[in-house]
Amino acid sequence: MSTPPLPESAAMRAGDSRRVLALALDAPSPRLLEQWIAEGLLPNLRALAKRSLVMPIHSQKQHSNEHAWVPVLTGRGRARWDHWLDRWRPEAYSFEEASLFDWIQAPMFYALGSRRRVVAFDLAAPVVPGVEGVQVTGFAAELNESFPQSDPGALIDRLVARYGIDPKTGDAQRTVNAVSGREGVSWTVPCAYDVPRMREFSHALVRSVERRTAACLELMREERWDLFVAGYSEVHTAGHILWHLSQPHPLQVLREAGEPDPLLAVYRAVDRSVGELVRAAGAESVVFFTLDATVTDSLENTRVMFLPEFLYRRRFGRAALAEGDASRPPPPPRLDYREHWKHEIWRLRTAWGEADLESPALQQSRGDPLGWCPANWYRPLWPRMEAFALPSVADGYVRLNVRGREAQGRVDPADFAVLSERLAAEISTLVNARTGEPIVREVVRVRSDPFDADPKKPPADLIVVCREDGPVDVVDSPLVGRIGPVPYFRTSAHQSHGALLANHLYVSGPRAGAPRVRTGPGRLEDVPATILELLGVERPPGFDGVSVLA
Repeated sequence: MSTPPLPESAAMRAGDSRRVLALALDAPSPRLLEQWIAEGLLPNLRALAKRSLVMPIHSQKQHSNEHAWVPVLTGRGRARWDHWLDRWRPEAYSFEEASLFDWIQAPMFYALGSRRRVVAFDLAAPVVPGVEGVQVTGFAAELNESFPQSDPGALIDRLVARYGIDPKTGDAQRTVNAVSGREGVSWTVPCAYDVPRMREFSHALVRSVERRTAACLELMREERWDLFVAGYSEVHTAGHILWHLSQPHPLQVLREAGEPDPLLAVYRAVDRSVGELVRAAGAESVVFFTLDATVTDSLENTRVMFLPEFLYRRRFGRAALAEGDASRPPPPPRLDYREHWKHEIWRLRTAWGEADLESPALQQSRGDPLGWCPANWYRPLWPRMEAFALPSVADGYVRLNVRGREAQGRVDPADFAVLSERLAAEISTLVNARTGEPIVREVVRVRSDPFDADPKKPPADLIVVCREDGPVDVVDSPLVGRIGPVPYFRTSAHQSHGALLANHLYVSGPRAGAPRVRTGPGRLEDVPATILELLGVERPPGFDGVSVLA
């Protein structure tokens, strides 16, 4: 790759050798990361920690699907979002989910113009203006909806031609995001019960790390840069998909005795990659940080299966999916599922479900990107319901069908508050049929006025927050009976509403000072501020973060 001559910049002035390598590990388990480093299973991260300033960085989520990348990329706290991007169209009863790539509502911290030359590799962000250097995104994204692109524009195609496609996307399909209109690709989550496929998936993620490393090494060699910032998505994906074959979970019985830990294999691949990139970069300063976290799943089935079915039964007095008998103990969990989760859930439909719901096949045939999600199958019924569950990627979403707001509203606005309270109480009656324990921690009221159009608020009127007691495959309700058992989907999830996430930050190099451990936490938005200080660049106006070196 030929590199054009650089214009005169602060980074090129005589005596200024500040180069920074920044590596982001997306959504590990903080507990496992610390454990495996302590056990010597991640030797490169252990060595990096020993020569670094090490400190926790905390992130306070208000909802489990708030995006941890936003403060890291922009240096601004989540409270300063301009608007919520998921869209509800009340005239059409249509819910449209925004891509993470479109949530960025402030300049990227690395959009430094001629002040510094940057390589930004595979962060959860689109290509943006104001970056002198190279940007690559969507090379191997965690998202089921990703958008490969680069600047220069031909670079992404050349890297893919040289190193191959993302190994986990062998069945990739084209998709168009409903909010942005951006064209991308989508991959299919494999069945958690198919152990041979799980092993293949673990191997694919290891190859993905190796592919990522090779591409980064090429760019390090052939580009001139002051800041090289790159992200690892594979641990995030591995946590969601492989958790049950590594950590305590009802499906851990599927793992054969003596079988290697497939989740650890992905962590170790990342550790090897970090070692290679640090050695090759020759950077004066190295910043390694984590953002977000994964834990044992407690909400996948609840948010998009149990919640919409509960609201359907509440309204119509019959079951559409997964009818069970609450008078008897739950049957033992089945272990013979082999199809994608959506197909196995659809097989649990009743005659009423066949008549009332839209099938995933029908929705996907017309290009609905949410056709995989059971909550979306109830869409034809939403105009006839008082309240319904919207598709969501984390906590449960409930929308009330309000007269004068929705096109065919059924709820008098004067009854909005009373009905919201009643629904919150009724939803809270759901219990795990295997333990008898409630599955809902709280139901959050998003708005007291149904016509509150604050753009920072999500379209849900109620957010259902699950307890983090572990996976749930069957629930009982005194109001609607038993729902389930149903198969498990992804076996780890993100922490929920109000969770204080403890992430990690390592900073090494002469400007970081002597190796040490600090107990006082920083914030995610402090990470880009620290990187800018290491580069010798002033923080831009509107930055909330401060350098941890100050």
